[in-house]
Amino acid sequence: MIVKSFYISFIIALIFSQPAYGQLRKGFPAPSSIPNSEYPYINSDGKVTFRIKAPSAKTVQVMGRDRNIPFGEKPTDLIRGEDGVWTVTIPIKPGFHYYQLIIDGTPVNDSASKAYFGWGQYTSGLEIPNPKVDFDRVKKVPHGEVRERFYHSQVTGELRRVFVYTPPGYNADIQRRYPVLYLQHGAGENERAWTKQGKANFILDNLIYSRQAVPMIVVMDNGYARKPGVELPPDSWGNEAFGEVVIKDLIPLIDSQYRTIANRNYRAIAGLSMGGGQALEVGLNNLDKFSWVGGFSSLLKNVDVDKSYDRVFTNPVLANLKLNLLWLGCGIEDDFYSTNNQASKALTEAGINHLWIQTEGGHEWLVWRRYLRDFAQLLFR
Repeated sequence: MIVKSFYISFIIALIFSQPAYGQLRKGFPAPSSIPNSEYPYINSDGKVTFRIKAPSAKTVQVMGRDRNIPFGEKPTDLIRGEDGVWTVTIPIKPGFHYYQLIIDGTPVNDSASKAYFGWGQYTSGLEIPNPKVDFDRVKKVPHGEVRERFYHSQVTGELRRVFVYTPPGYNADIQRRYPVLYLQHGAGENERAWTKQGKANFILDNLIYSRQAVPMIVVMDNGYARKPGVELPPDSWGNEAFGEVVIKDLIPLIDSQYRTIANRNYRAIAGLSMGGGQALEVGLNNLDKFSWVGGFSSLLKNVDVDKSYDRVFTNPVLANLKLNLLWLGCGIEDDFYSTNNQASKALTEAGINHLWIQTEGGHEWLVWRRYLRDFAQLLFR
């Protein structure tokens, strides 16, 4: 009975995103597959089937590119059929995963899947819906817009691209102004990650429709920025000038071109992994600009309350007055859990008000989508 109930719930949860009920009972193509492609195929037992026609290949394998390697620690061999079609079916946990095929030793993207910019390159992505989660699904609710905008940076001297989410109804009421969330991606990803991999626009659409979140503008820029002519150390990530880009380029651009409430009480910044570390740096070092700050599985150095973030924590009374919300979250299976947990303890000992959220999961999009949902509900209240 338990198994039957699970499958019934799985089917009901996915029925609105798939074309035919009969197809659901047998399984369905992954939502990340290209149009009219049957594979990768998610079977009714949750396992995933990969398939590729490569009659001249001697070996074909599939390999995950996630930090937690949900495909297995080593590449998985596909089995060749007589028609030159290679297939394999393996268990993979729900969530969004980067992966590649390896054909005769050469890693290649799967032409049957959509490509996403992750780990510094375009690579195949696999979306496996969690039957127990629907807050990130595309629902029949009013949808906002994701706008692509280019601008010239006075800090980097280069052309940059930013994506801007405007909430449902933004174009209808031209007198209304909105608070702004600046939302940053992780290392190896780019400014499209939060809408492509993270489904941020659909998460906000659903929250705003159910009145669980205040309608807001969301700004997603590229986290890499360097000044012209500046030599960086060998271990640099090339993101040293990002904070200046936010303060000198991005905030003035957004406040001048969109109907924002240009006040620190209506401006938030958050991010995941590298972007979480950046959000904490930019937000806490500029509390005249931000009063809501969030870090999701943040890449952190040791937080020294006497030295970190321009010594803002040395005066806890003033810091608590300036911060409407300081939010930290990390999965307990994440490699960054220890440093985030230590940071929370240091803040508690220093008397700094903050929320510390520990959840199941690792360094993965299923965790970060949940964090965005939870964080957004608290903003601008």
